[in-house]
Amino acid sequence: MITFAFSTGIAGVNIITTIVTMRARGMTWNRVPIFVIGILAAAIMGLVWFPMYQYSQAFAFSDKVFGSSFFIPQEGGSVWLYENLFWLLGHPEVYVIVVPATAALLELMVVFLRKPLFSYKVAVAGFAGIVGLSSVVWVHHMYMTGWAPSAGYPFMLSTELISIPFGFLVLVMLGTMWRGKVWTRLPMMTVYAVLWCKIIGGITGVYLSDVPVDQYMHGSMFVVAHFHFMLMGAGLFGAMGAIAYWFPKMTGKMLHHRLGMTGFWVAFFAFQITFGSMFVAGLQGQPRRVLQFDNAFDISNWISTIGAYMIGVGMLIFLYAIITSWRSGTIAPANPWGAKTLEWQTQTPVPLENFPVLPVVTSDPYGYGVPDPYATIEHEMTDENETVGAR
Repeated sequence: MITFAFSTGIAGVNIITTIVTMRARGMTWNRVPIFVIGILAAAIMGLVWFPMYQYSQAFAFSDKVFGSSFFIPQEGGSVWLYENLFWLLGHPEVYVIVVPATAALLELMVVFLRKPLFSYKVAVAGFAGIVGLSSVVWVHHMYMTGWAPSAGYPFMLSTELISIPFGFLVLVMLGTMWRGKVWTRLPMMTVYAVLWCKIIGGITGVYLSDVPVDQYMHGSMFVVAHFHFMLMGAGLFGAMGAIAYWFPKMTGKMLHHRLGMTGFWVAFFAFQITFGSMFVAGLQGQPRRVLQFDNAFDISNWISTIGAYMIGVGMLIFLYAIITSWRSGTIAPANPWGAKTLEWQTQTPVPLENFPVLPVVTSDPYGYGVPDPYATIEHEMTDENETVGAR
C-alpha cells in the first residue's frame, strides 16, 4: 500500500504537468475535453491525500523499530492521529476512483446523444467542488469513535455539502440527455447505469452524513451497500463504458456488441440484487464484519450471495467479449463513433507519437450540430524545439 501511494503521487505529478504544459496548440482551458478535466481533478486529490497514508505507516514503523511514540498513548502519542491520517487518505480515495469514471461517461455520452455537453462550466465547477470539499469530510468515518464529539456537526455539514458538486454532475448528465438522439450502444447504457447508482448512493450518503442517523447505521450493512453503489456502481460500470468506448482505438477491433451488452446487463441487475438487499439488512440492524449473524438476516444474505455470484458471471462474460474481440473481432475504422475529440482524429492503430503532424485545436470538442472540426492537422511537421503547449 505504501508503494501504491508513492506511485500514485508520482503519477499525479506526471498527469498534472502533462495537462498544464503539453496541451495541443489552440487547446485553451475552455477547449479541454471534460475527461481530461476529471483526470486532472483526480490527480490533484491523489497527489495531496495519498501521502497521508505513507506518513501513518512511516510513523508506525518508527514506533516499532526506533521506539518513538507517535501512536502510543502511554508515552504521549495518540491512536487518533493514526485514524485521522488513515481517513485523510481513505475518503478522498473514493473520489479518486469515482471522478475519472464520471468524467469518462460525460465524455462519451455526448457522442451517443449527438449533442453538446450541457453546461461545460457547471461540470468543471462540480469537479472543482469535489476537489475542494474532499479535504474536509474524512471525520464522518469517526463519528462513533469518541474523538472530538464537537467536530461531528461541522463535518456533517461539509459531508452534506459535497453532495452539491456531485449534484452538478448529475444535472449535467440529465441536461445532456434531454432531447438527445440516443444511440443505444453499450457505452451509452453504462451512462444510465452509473447515473442510477450515483443517485441511490448519493441519497443514502446524505442520510449517513447525519450524526444522529449514523449512530444507528454506523457499522451496519447499510453502509456497505451505500459505498458500493457509489464506488463500485460508478467505478465498475464507468470502467465498462470506457472500455467499450475506447476499445476500438486501443486494439483496432470492435468490441462484440451482443456479448458486451449481455455481460453488462447481467452484472448490472445482479448488482442491484446484491447491494439492494444489503440496504434492507442494514436497516434491520445487521452489523458488518461479522462471520456469524442472527437467523433473521438469512434471507437477505442468501439474496446478496446469489447476486454476488451473478455479478461474477456477468464480468466473466464481459471479459470473454474483450478477449474474443481482441483476438478475432471486426476491424475497427479510425473513428467508428463519429466523435470529435483528438484521439479519434488520428489513425487506427495509433501511429508512433499519435499524430504524423501536430494538430491545432480550433473549436469546441462537443460542437455537434456545427460543421467546424475540433482540430485541424498541419501539413508540415513543427520543429521539435517549438513549444506546443497552450499558453
